[in-house]
Amino acid sequence: MLEEESLGVYFIALIVAFLLKMMSDLGIDLAFVKLYQEQSESEKPQLFKSAVAIRLLSCTIVSTLYILVERSGMVPFINDISHITTLTLLLYWLHSFRELILRLLQAEQSFSVYAGVQVFAAVIKATMIVALTLIDYATVEAVLIIECFAFAVSILFAILKIRETLLASLKTRFTGAMTMLRFGYPLYLNAVLNLGNEKASHYIVAGLGGPVTMAFFGIAEKLSEAGTRLFEAFANVYYPSQAENFANSQVEKAKALAENSMLWVTFVIASAIVGFAILRELVMAILFGDVYLSAANAAAMFIAVLLFRSLQTLMGYFGVTAGHKFLPVKVSLVSSVFNIILCLILFKSYGYEGAVAALVITQILMNFLYHFWLSKAGLKLSVLPVLKLLVSCILAVTLVYLLNGQLLLTLMVFPIFVGTCLLLAPTLRNDISTMSEKAMTQLSARQKKAST
Repeated sequence: MLEEESLGVYFIALIVAFLLKMMSDLGIDLAFVKLYQEQSESEKPQLFKSAVAIRLLSCTIVSTLYILVERSGMVPFINDISHITTLTLLLYWLHSFRELILRLLQAEQSFSVYAGVQVFAAVIKATMIVALTLIDYATVEAVLIIECFAFAVSILFAILKIRETLLASLKTRFTGAMTMLRFGYPLYLNAVLNLGNEKASHYIVAGLGGPVTMAFFGIAEKLSEAGTRLFEAFANVYYPSQAENFANSQVEKAKALAENSMLWVTFVIASAIVGFAILRELVMAILFGDVYLSAANAAAMFIAVLLFRSLQTLMGYFGVTAGHKFLPVKVSLVSSVFNIILCLILFKSYGYEGAVAALVITQILMNFLYHFWLSKAGLKLSVLPVLKLLVSCILAVTLVYLLNGQLLLTLMVFPIFVGTCLLLAPTLRNDISTMSEKAMTQLSARQKKAST
């Protein structure tokens, strides 16, 4: 593994690449998925070609501006990565265009290819990083080259899978660009404001704490990042499904999907929070080494951030697909200012753990605002079952910390928590029962087929 300072530089390069990607998005990614569903078969390739053209232009402009800022030396954390500017920009370009291709797969509901692209990139990256570690050549530059290579190979994999669609796009004219930009600009504005909700803490820690502090902050976030990828796989099915529900005027079906999704997401991630709280030091030692044991509490808080962020994402997609595209903007406008102020205050007092705590509080605020404004718009969602699970999670984690050092007793907290959730949420029990019955039916059918 990289040393603390080098690891911090690596994390700073990643958050800068994310920042540049967000700046050049212009709301096109989400707008493309929404509008693609409404196009005829002949218009779809034209829409994708326009999206690619917009991305090429925006990436060129943003890259030029970044180089000017980097040379000015005005931003401290950009100064920390000035020696890897080329790799940072390359990572940004590859990330941006892979995201656009993934959105095409999402819009066409080619979810198996979508998952294959991400798994393929993850396997390549993990394999090559392990190889670097074994030969003791894990430098920041080498790891970033691996990141770029994994993105490039996954893009090539996706292109081979959808080559007919891409070839059709090349033969068409540009149309739909202004429609995408008009639909996407409130979503883009929301993404800019979301910097204050989701990434402001990263830049505050990087700018005020430096690379070493950023290393501990980044390590604490790693487990929740893995959970984020799993949630995104679900959200990428949820979003077009909700778009289709509202396109067909199936509002009640959309509400049922949103409520059931929120309940299951809460149950799964809350269970992960309780399980990690019990084994936090062991997990951190195995995955990251003893040097990062002090980041265990921050890692637990980051998983809580994942939970609340996932819930507000589901509510946000529900509102956007219902036609309230300015809803995320209103929520982000309030919460981003709140988070930046709170993060600065708590970071000065509690370091990077304070920055993570500010994120948790901000995400709770965002969930409240989403539910409030959805209700005002006549799209009220039933959240009582979710609140019951959240209270159970808080009580379970509190008990784990009170029983600190008593392993057998703390291990018993997890099954008690799961049992309590199933008792409080009949929908979960019914879903599990239905899934079990389907699994048994399929297993019996396979056994009969094998015997004949």
